Amino acid sequence: MMEEPNVERERKGTKGPFEAKLEGLEDGYRITVRGDKDKIQQQRQVKLSFIEFLRKADVAGYPILFPFNLLLRFFSGYKKPNM
Repeated sequence: MMEEPNVERERKGTKGPFEAKLEGLEDGYRITVRGDKDKIQQQRQVKLSFIEFLRKADVAGYPILFPFNLLLRFFSGYKKPNM
């Protein structure tokens, strides 16, 4: 059985109907979001669609403005989650 990692720092917060928790572990971070599963999935799909739009615009040669090019670079290392 896997051992639970040591939590060094923890931050909790709420935004509307959602509750989030960020835990700083000794070897990384863990983010937990709780709320209505359907609403969370809808928001994830919108965010993934926007990231996919940025990727396609970048491939097509359109200039990506400052805050969005940071998002594109940040998410470029992630694979699409199974939905």
